[in-house]
Amino acid sequence: MKIILRALILGMILTLSGQPLFADVWRQGEFRGTVILTVTGNVALPTRSESSEDVDRFFTYNDITFDKAAQFDVAALQAFQQASVNADFPKGGRVYLFEGPLLKDVLDSVGAEGEAVTIRALDGYAVDISLEDAYAAGAVVALKRDGIPFAIGDFGPTHVVFPRADRADLADMNDDWWVWSIYHINVE
Repeated sequence: MKIILRALILGMILTLSGQPLFADVWRQGEFRGTVILTVTGNVALPTRSESSEDVDRFFTYNDITFDKAAQFDVAALQAFQQASVNADFPKGGRVYLFEGPLLKDVLDSVGAEGEAVTIRALDGYAVDISLEDAYAAGAVVALKRDGIPFAIGDFGPTHVVFPRADRADLADMNDDWWVWSIYHINVE
């Protein structure tokens, strides 16, 4: 009951302030579900310490090491204000409604600063994107498509999408930045 009450209060604070305050609650251990997204690099408000060969086998396998990181579970990502964007994915296909927090809100919540991010998918695909370009294009860390949460094997657990069907300036955007099954973002 206490956790539900705290979550409701946090939701009201986030709604009224418009500012993501999740990092403080996360460090206090209020939410501890399965981590689905790890942000490394220039992170001022980490939620964990350096990578470990004993624990972080998937990171080690992919030659990823870090001295600090911020981690998010589904509840953490859902605690942000959720953006709803319409986009065709793949390009030229059916238009879906994608929902999730803005990439900017997620990175701001952990004090991430830099000029670019590398976004990595479970299958090894990685893309470098300038933060200025990603923010200007309205990058969303989508958790749902047409109201249905993503699953592993279904573009999940998270999928970076852009409001291509909502904005004429993005109509010709190719799918290179549309990373699905993301688990890691490095800020430089």
